[in-house]
Amino acid sequence: MRKILVLLALVVAGSCMSGCFSFVDWEHNLNHLRSWNEDLDRMHRTIDRYIFNFDYEDPSRDIHYETPNT
Repeated sequence: MRKILVLLALVVAGSCMSGCFSFVDWEHNLNHLRSWNEDLDRMHRTIDRYIFNFDYEDPSRDIHYETPNT
């Protein structure tokens, strides 16, 4: 049990010290979160377009939709 806890602690520490997530470079982390948020928004719009036949780009709706990172 003790070896598993030590291994788990090493995995958590290693993931926190990786080049992608950093406690020093918050702007880099925010760029990852913004990218993730934009991908989710794009996926949501694609599902709306193909399943519900809802087009955000249709000019006849006269509704302005903001992107998640504006």
